[in-house]
Amino acid sequence: MSEFEHSYALVIGINEYSNETSSLKTAVSDATKIAHILETEHNYTVNLLLDRAANLSQLRQVLETELLKQIQAGDRFILYFAGHGIALNGEDGPEGYLVPQNAKFGNVSTYLSIWSLD
Repeated sequence: MSEFEHSYALVIGINEYSNETSSLKTAVSDATKIAHILETEHNYTVNLLLDRAANLSQLRQVLETELLKQIQAGDRFILYFAGHGIALNGEDGPEGYLVPQNAKFGNVSTYLSIWSLD
């Protein structure tokens, strides 16, 4: 028996970016495969966001609202992201960001800060 009550995963894969961000080739297939393995082999409840569904608004909605309602003490959570990321210099050193599907290259306000995930 598992030591966790429930297991949740948010799995994100972005091949096709809007704006000037370059496309990727295997992010969607990698994310889809990971989601399948988590669901079928490890009994995770998976929220899978691919390409256009992985825009900044949707990512914030899932992370800040939906998952907060679902995940309780005693549960476990995995975030898997296949897509572009960037580290930028901040006041205290490098700051990491995930690049959503609709991010505007060079506009930090359109990125998802790693710090917003804790």
